[in-house]
Amino acid sequence: MTSDTEHPQSETGGTDVETSNSTPQPAAGSPAVKKKAPPKVTAEVLQRRREGRIKAAATIASNLKKTGIGRFEEENKFALTSVKQVPLVNQKNYYTDYLKKDEQISFVRNWRSEKLMQSQNNNKLKKAIKKDDNSLEPKNFDDYDLGDIEAEMRKKQEEEEALARAEAEAEAEAAAAAAAGDDVDDDVDDDDDDEVDGDVIEHKAKQGYDTIVIQPGSSNIRIGRATDAFPLTIPTVLAMRPKTSTSSSKASAPADHQPTPVRTVDDAGNVAFDADFDHHKDIVTKDFKARMKYYKRRILPNSRESAANYNKKQEPERIPDHNDPYKKEWLDLSEHKGKTVFIGEDALNLPIVNNNWLLRFPIKNGVFNDQESYYDSPEEIIGDLACIIFDALEKLDITKKQHLAQLKAVLVIPDLYDKVYVENWVGMLFKQIGFGKVAIIQEAVAATFGAGAQSACVVDVGSQTTTISCVDEGLIINDSRITLNFGGDNITETFIKLLLESSFPYKGIDLSGHNDDWELAESLKKNYVTFSDADIAVQLYNFYKRKPNELTEKYEFKVFDEVMIAPLGLFYPGLFQIKEPTDDEAAQKRSLFPISVDQYSGKPNNPFSKAQENISESLVHADLADDQLLISIVDEKNRIKLANPYSRPRPTKTTSNTKNISLAPLEKAIIESITNAGISTDFNKVKRLYDNLLIVGGGFGKIPAFDLLLTDRINIWRPKFLSSSTMEEILEYVTSEKLQNDNKKKELIDEFKTKKLAAKRKSLGLDAVVKAGTSPGTPVQEQETTDENGTKSAGATATVSSNLDDIELEEEELAKIDKMVPFELDLDYIDSISDKGSLLSINVLPPPREFDPEVLTWKGGSVYSRLKVINEMWVSQNDWDLLESRCLYYKSLFNY
Repeated sequence: MTSDTEHPQSETGGTDVETSNSTPQPAAGSPAVKKKAPPKVTAEVLQRRREGRIKAAATIASNLKKTGIGRFEEENKFALTSVKQVPLVNQKNYYTDYLKKDEQISFVRNWRSEKLMQSQNNNKLKKAIKKDDNSLEPKNFDDYDLGDIEAEMRKKQEEEEALARAEAEAEAEAAAAAAAGDDVDDDVDDDDDDEVDGDVIEHKAKQGYDTIVIQPGSSNIRIGRATDAFPLTIPTVLAMRPKTSTSSSKASAPADHQPTPVRTVDDAGNVAFDADFDHHKDIVTKDFKARMKYYKRRILPNSRESAANYNKKQEPERIPDHNDPYKKEWLDLSEHKGKTVFIGEDALNLPIVNNNWLLRFPIKNGVFNDQESYYDSPEEIIGDLACIIFDALEKLDITKKQHLAQLKAVLVIPDLYDKVYVENWVGMLFKQIGFGKVAIIQEAVAATFGAGAQSACVVDVGSQTTTISCVDEGLIINDSRITLNFGGDNITETFIKLLLESSFPYKGIDLSGHNDDWELAESLKKNYVTFSDADIAVQLYNFYKRKPNELTEKYEFKVFDEVMIAPLGLFYPGLFQIKEPTDDEAAQKRSLFPISVDQYSGKPNNPFSKAQENISESLVHADLADDQLLISIVDEKNRIKLANPYSRPRPTKTTSNTKNISLAPLEKAIIESITNAGISTDFNKVKRLYDNLLIVGGGFGKIPAFDLLLTDRINIWRPKFLSSSTMEEILEYVTSEKLQNDNKKKELIDEFKTKKLAAKRKSLGLDAVVKAGTSPGTPVQEQETTDENGTKSAGATATVSSNLDDIELEEEELAKIDKMVPFELDLDYIDSISDKGSLLSINVLPPPREFDPEVLTWKGGSVYSRLKVINEMWVSQNDWDLLESRCLYYKSLFNY
């Protein structure tokens, strides 16, 4: 019978069973050694331990039963499993090369097979051309035998058959080599670079003719062949008959419809907006006056009042149609009977008096417009975009479906893209349109190729969004990408607000229809908005109001500083009055497209950008004090060094978050983007980025004198240390100072923890110390404690960890340590380092050869699609059917 009494083990590993009559005896011939017996454990302690083990086992069994993985042998008489458990494989005893060679990836095998076939076909084409040239040598009539005609024809037929057999054999060999994973030399296509005559030269001249470059935008989609000089610009809008009887046009608007922008008109006809708009307008006006004073520009007093008084007295002049040289031709619906959908310009040319049509915009703010009520499913949005692409292809004389399978498409995607947006676009180009191959390229990279710049900070001000990205050697620096939620359309609406406050003659202007009034507002912005402060004065302009089935009306009006205050909203986004949705509004917003998640972890996997995160949380470097700025940069650099380079990045709060809106001033966003680019790489590249500011898009690059104003704004808000070329030396000094401070703090923390541990042991009556050689974290052995009467109790036990890491300090103690060792930088010494360097100059690159900045990105995509590297980026339709989004991971040059 086994006793329940447990006996502690001796130091030699055996079990010593002590009785009252037994004493250890020394061995014969050896000196007597007196050994101290270990303390005896009482029965009460052993009982408590036994009950604790039973209670823990019952808890584990209860948890297993709740989760459904417990054993139920007593209920169903079945064992847990009849399968023999396989032991784990020792990782040291086996090796695998799975997915470690290029030949194991189907994309690489197919690409090498195509290269081999192309090389062999080119070699045969050269031989055939050379042979034809030799056969065309002139012969003398005396040497020509008329009896050899039949023999020559038979010989020519045999040569054609042999050539066909050789091509078939070459294709079979290439397929076998690809399947076997044979290495194909990267130089097999070097023969393509050799210049040959005839058909090969003609083929090279037509390279890119079968490639269609597509750049989607919020307002327009630019599309064209890679060989075209300019793209075809199609407005991203469709007009179709609404599903319900209610119409969205102006003619059928309800009686309480308020025109956009919403305003109040008093009895005297004066237009006013809310107090928030007036507040931001006063801020911008104060800055405008300070700028005019700095450049010694004189402002006449009461200029606004004089312009407003002149506008109040203006009456329109009616112009007959035969005297209007720019009369707009509205779409005649009688010529399009039975047509249910109008696309692009045709949709915008519909007469607004017709109330049976609904304008639908499938893209908004650079992503799919899934927030509007007229879209009920993602298929409707994809279908509208497919209709726009088909319409564009018809205008490019590409109509046959079977011919589309021979064409390739290059899709220009946003820099800080949404994966759902990209993958739906690629899937549409394959399935709905029917392209044979598709490749993707980011907008900023395409812009640098269009401008011929190796490295640049690309600022793209579009109609509804503004994006900023730093490109270095053809690749975007991920942490520099920023997307702002305002653009050229906000300038247009703000300009109309300012004109209405200045008694604009056309008081009934309404921008909600996106038809004639919106077109008028866009023309006013393009013609009169400027950043040239030398042109700011009371000036007289005119415009023409054209309505369907009405005579054209000519208005004259005067403007003063409205032409410059409206675009200044890019640097004061509060003037645009873009309101962030509340929690309730964000919760009520629907989303037809799901958020992109990783297929293995199920977590969001949209790209991450540190600059975008700082902008979203209003923590830009330009707003920090000098010491906080340097500490923040050093901490971020240390975080990047300690981060796992193979870990997946965190998702950015992008457009997938309906509540998040980024409204940072443009100059601060540019500084933030370049600063994060320097943190991610090194600050020696910052000089090149400031020296190559590339402005693209139609919302900013077409405003006169924008480069001078942008340079001034960046110089105003860029911190002194970020403007110096000795930033790396400054950061080395700050890093060393911070390291010394951290070491002092660590010593104090250890000292506080040691005192706290000693006090804890003393309170428990534990005087013994951990034995030498005990590993950290080992609990102190059980000690006998003595009560007030001097009676020893062997059952009073306690465990105290000897590891200082297990001791936690309270916030008050940590604050006391911070106060004892404050971190202070010698700003005077840092100033001396900064003064030794040179000032980083700011240079805005002009468009090459006076190219239109609106189409510069598309032009870069067309240039890129004709380079040799594009052959590595094509995704075929079979690849997409097999792997879908995983194709982009292997086929994109950036880290998708």
